[in-house]
Amino acid sequence: MTERLSDFVADERAVSVTVGYVLTLAIGALLLSGVVVAVGGVIDGQTQRTVESELAVAGQTAVANLEAADRLARAAEADRPGSEGAVTVAVEADLPSRIAGRPYRIAVDSDAVAVRTDNPDVRIEIPHGATRHVSETTVRGGPIRIGYTVADGDAGPGTLEVTER
Repeated sequence: MTERLSDFVADERAVSVTVGYVLTLAIGALLLSGVVVAVGGVIDGQTQRTVESELAVAGQTAVANLEAADRLARAAEADRPGSEGAVTVAVEADLPSRIAGRPYRIAVDSDAVAVRTDNPDVRIEIPHGATRHVSETTVRGGPIRIGYTVADGDAGPGTLEVTER
């Protein structure tokens, strides 16, 4: 029995096949992990550029609609003789609720519209040319309504307000 055991231990015929198989698996795993790490960096960079691009489009759409509401408000006030009659303007914009699968916010002030998302941390600011006062507001991304109201008898211009729809 001990002779058979010593023959078994001294036998090295299948060792090279086993070692070759294990080395092939190790090299394959190493190459695969390298590819995953390299592609992960490319995907993160592409996601960043996509978010920036889509935020810019959403911001430009919001600015265009804000300026349209401003033009309509000025035209409505020009047609109002001696502060008689109320002026009401409403412009609705269908902005996406998510940008690249992420929620975002729209901040409006008297100078610009800023759109931002937290993951990745991207902020795009687009100046607007509205001449009416714009109420400082921050709303969630998605459909918005830009309103302007001047009550009957009010002599001064009203305020543009951005709200969620």
